[in-house]
Amino acid sequence: MKCKINILLISIFCVGLSGCYESVVRFWNGPGWDTWSKEKNKAYSECFEELESIPEPQNKSPGSKEMQDWLSQVYDPANRECMKRKGF
Repeated sequence: MKCKINILLISIFCVGLSGCYESVVRFWNGPGWDTWSKEKNKAYSECFEELESIPEPQNKSPGSKEMQDWLSQVYDPANRECMKRKGF
C-alpha cells in the first residue's frame, strides 16, 4: 500500500513539473514573461504589413532553394531595416 502511494505521489510530482517546465525555462532565460513589448509587437505588425508588397519568388514552396534565397537576401534584410526605423 505504501509503495502505491509513493508511486502515485511521484507520478503527480512528475506531471506537475512537466506542466510548468516551459514557465520555469522562460523565467530562467528571460527578463520576465512578456519578452516582446506592446510597442515591439505593433512595430513588427506594421513592418509585416509594409513588407507584404514585396514580390515573392515564383516557387513559393517553403523548403525550396528559391524561397530560402529570397527570405535571406530580400525579406529578412528589409524586415531588419524596417524594425531599425521603428526603433528596435
